[in-house]
Order: sequence, then structure tokens, then C-alpha cells
Amino acid sequence: MRHFIFLKVIPYFIFSLFFIFTGCSLKYPIVEAPEVEAVSVKIEEEMRKTIVANALKYLNKKDGRDCSGFVSLINSKNGEPYYKISELSNFFTNDYRSKAIYNVVKAGARITKKEIPQIADLIFFSDTLEKTKRNVGTTNITHVGIVTKIDEDGTIHFIHHSRGKNIMGAMNEKYPEVAKLKDKNINTYMKKCDPKKPKQECLSPFFFTAYGGIEKNFKL
Repeated sequence: MRHFIFLKVIPYFIFSLFFIFTGCSLKYPIVEAPEVEAVSVKIEEEMRKTIVANALKYLNKKDGRDCSGFVSLINSKNGEPYYKISELSNFFTNDYRSKAIYNVVKAGARITKKEIPQIADLIFFSDTLEKTKRNVGTTNITHVGIVTKIDEDGTIHFIHHSRGKNIMGAMNEKYPEVAKLKDKNINTYMKKCDPKKPKQECLSPFFFTAYGGIEKNFKL
């Protein structure tokens, strides 16, 4: 009888040992670093999509009153992804808020001139005012928008405040001399085009200065 009880207990004992040594690893699997990184990238992608979606809610509306006012509005409505509102006043070097925004983003090492930005990045232009002459190579920032889409052909779409409302713009540095390519708008006119000037001096690539990223480690 004792032998029978002993034989019945052994399987339960072995099962208990198996549970002890394997239970934790089954309940709490080790997450590899690449997997954590992939999750982080996915979160940032969704965050950028949210910022763009919120910006597009103001398309064809007058909110913001000017280009930098529109960017400031989106910055405020999305938890300040571009700059802290309380800090912006420290970065004015002239009367243009667009230049101050550029300065604060540059101070955070988030300015880049790479060919392909990410959606929700800022896009800066220089010397876009009617009375200013473009001095290529300078950073006389006078206009700013928000990147909303990047096409496979390299066309960058952005929302910006111009002509009294928030509209869509486009820029393709591969084809800086044309506004349309195969009936597709690829470059926006940033100024009224003087017939005496080359057409390319009126289009967005001529005035483009840089892209500006969101705050590092920013979370909505």
C-alpha cells in the first residue's frame, strides 16, 4: 500500500518541479532589445500621424492668422512637440516668430537639410516676403509649415498658412524648375512670379532652408 501511494505522489512532485522552474519564464518572457525598439518606433509613428491629423483639421480655415501662428496653434494643441511656449521668447533675433521657432529647434539640434523628412516635421523657408530678395545660403527664415505626406517621387506635402488661410503646399527638389509634373502639383509658388525672373525663383525649392524635428523623447 505504501509503495502504491509513493508511486502516485511521484508524478505530482515532478510536475511541481516543472512548474517552479518554468512557470516564471512562461508568464514573464524576456523581451529582446530589437523588439522594444520596434515598439518605440511604432509609437512615434502613431504620434506623428496624430499631430498631422490634428493639423489637417484646420485646412482651409483662417486659424493661426499667419504661418508661425498656425504652427504655434498646432504646437499648443498637441502638447508642445516643437518647443515650449514659455521658452520661445528667448529665441527672437528679429521680429519674425518663424525665425524664433527655427532658432529654438536649432538650439535643440533638431534642424536638418536631409532630402526626406518625416511627417509632422517642420519645414522652413527663407526670404519669402514680397519685399525681400532671396539670398541663397542664408537662414533669413520668413515662413514655416508642417510636413503632412511624402510621396515616392520625392514630393513633400506640407500644410501652411498663406494668403489668409491654411492651405496645402508641395516641394520636390528633384524638379526645382517646374510647378507641375505630369499634371501633378509638385512645387508651390511661394511668391508672385515676375515674368522677368526665371520660373524656378518663384517655387518652393528656391526658398527652402531646412526641416525641423520634434522634441526628443516627446510623448503625446
